[in-house]
Amino acid sequence: MDQFFVMDVGGSHIKYALMTADEIIEKGEVPTPVDNSIHFVQALVELARKYENQVKGIALSVPGRIDTAKGLMHTGGYLSFIEDFPLVDILKQQIPLKISIENDGKCAALGERWKGSLVGVENGMVVVLGTGIGGGILVNGKLLKGQNFGAGELSWLPISMVEMGKDEPFLWAHLCGTMGLTEVYEKEKNLPHQSMSGKDFFKLVNAGDPTSLKILDQFAKSFAIGVIGIQAVLDTEVIAIGGGISAQPILIEYLKKAVDDLYGQYEKMPIGKPKIVRCTFANDANLYGALYHHLYE
Repeated sequence: MDQFFVMDVGGSHIKYALMTADEIIEKGEVPTPVDNSIHFVQALVELARKYENQVKGIALSVPGRIDTAKGLMHTGGYLSFIEDFPLVDILKQQIPLKISIENDGKCAALGERWKGSLVGVENGMVVVLGTGIGGGILVNGKLLKGQNFGAGELSWLPISMVEMGKDEPFLWAHLCGTMGLTEVYEKEKNLPHQSMSGKDFFKLVNAGDPTSLKILDQFAKSFAIGVIGIQAVLDTEVIAIGGGISAQPILIEYLKKAVDDLYGQYEKMPIGKPKIVRCTFANDANLYGALYHHLYE
């Protein structure tokens, strides 16, 4: 069976896998260079060259607004040096294979629709909780991209009345990305900035630490407010949660409860309540979706 090399670029790590259409054969991760585009491209090329003689093509899942037809990254999310960056053309200069690219949240939705939690779902979405928040939206069974390829850029969903530009969180990314847990805990406990990972936070949660549980509860409430906004526009059937922290069962429990509680405050809520589930492939959803896009889109 044909093999493919797939890379999922995140704000902290590049996850990679040697895959067939049926399975992940081998996978790993390396830190994402976030200083400049030269080091970023170099990291991708070094990974791809290890596998280029074994594979039929290379599939990329990346953050930001992506023109898949042109292989162009208009933006790069946490990768602030990315602006109208022709990544596919640059990679093809060094690696003579078919190379495809798609936004990470959209890849997650494609992967889950292909073989996971959104199989058979016509109107649904994936919410990827990472450094920011990615999203992939299915409307009538088709991936929604938007006029400027920005559909699903959920980091920018405002859920607070704080004015833009003030030094307070007001976007969904601030309140419901991983930093909505770790940075709040660091401030509460006077810990150094970026000294805590999502894994560290959930170790405390699972040990019953009161401060982390309080923060998780507020995180879930902010998530539920975002869901109301999404539902008012899209009326989805299922919202699947992805990203590294989605592997934590207690997170999904808290998110479900917060959504139920918010809907329960209104007797005749005119907005349909979605089913909240975990992505079948958890942190690998982007890999599967990038491969699906490479093969079939």
